[in-house]
Amino acid sequence: MKRYCFISMKRGTATNRQRKHSRKNYRTPKLYPFNYPIHLLMSKYVNVDDLREIPISDFLARLGHHPARKSGKELFYHSMLRETKQDTPSLTVWDEGGKWIDRGGPNSTGIQGGSIVQLGLAYWPQLSFVEVLNKIKDTCDMQVSMIPAYKPVRSPTEQEQKGYTFELVRTQPIGRNFVLTKYLEARGILDVANGHLHEIYYRNRLDNENKSIFYAIGWKNDLGNWEFSNAKGFKSSIGKKGISVIPGNPSHAVLFEGYMDYLSWLKVNRPDPTPTAIVLNSIVQLKNAIERVKGIPIVDVYFDNDDPGRNCTQRLIEAVPQAKDRSGVYQGYKDYNDMLRDAINEHEIQHQRAGPKR
Repeated sequence: MKRYCFISMKRGTATNRQRKHSRKNYRTPKLYPFNYPIHLLMSKYVNVDDLREIPISDFLARLGHHPARKSGKELFYHSMLRETKQDTPSLTVWDEGGKWIDRGGPNSTGIQGGSIVQLGLAYWPQLSFVEVLNKIKDTCDMQVSMIPAYKPVRSPTEQEQKGYTFELVRTQPIGRNFVLTKYLEARGILDVANGHLHEIYYRNRLDNENKSIFYAIGWKNDLGNWEFSNAKGFKSSIGKKGISVIPGNPSHAVLFEGYMDYLSWLKVNRPDPTPTAIVLNSIVQLKNAIERVKGIPIVDVYFDNDDPGRNCTQRLIEAVPQAKDRSGVYQGYKDYNDMLRDAINEHEIQHQRAGPKR
């Protein structure tokens, strides 16, 4: 008969554990056989506070990732957590504070920033929490000779930039692709997507070696081209980028940075009549949006609650005095969709706590 011992994988100091006797902080101990090698048990203990002392830039260098540029105390990387263009470094690291953020959005884990621990969880989504801690420790204990060599950053050539040129293969209605359906469901907008969004399939037309076909959620811009976003957070376009205008009440316009935010607003408010909606698709399209709304009496602006979003709001209001900043509606959230998703998650939690009706 095999005997087992209890090994409790609790976090924090002994003092902290003495303070936390509530049931919600209790973690079920893991069972190991009595003959389980003691050195393997000990190797599973990693002090999280020690890990947080490791410079994130050093950790990334040991994984073969180096900054594309540096500004003051900020290091900018091409995101290694999701599919992204190589000319847009979106991941920022602050070694002094031990923090990072991917401004391009989270990957499939939903993690967009935090400490070195959150970076490890996002980098190795297939591993458990304890396995990630050990993976970080092992990586940072790596001998210098094993660290991938630094490759100097250079600007992409014209041919490489063209390599990101996509061509459309086909489109189909929402609901056919399971991954894309779950993606819209997770964003909380599946029920309002029909008539606005499509499933699009595309490929890189200049990559003759790789014939892979990719899929994403797509919508048209005013130039007749496809803007798209996939489940991993990669955003681009097939053809030249432009704003998207959804016709409505000509005397009232609402503006958003992204299409998901527009659909989130539409779901929450259900306006009647529906105002004209303008989606930037990229903040570089702000000038085009300003020209569209200059003569409209009522202009409501729902840009992101971050520095680029606030800057765009300020520039628009300076050019269009009748425009009103409505970002206070989702104060505490980055954008309208963040607020919607949080509300949906909170509703689900409350429903689970209530339990089934008897």
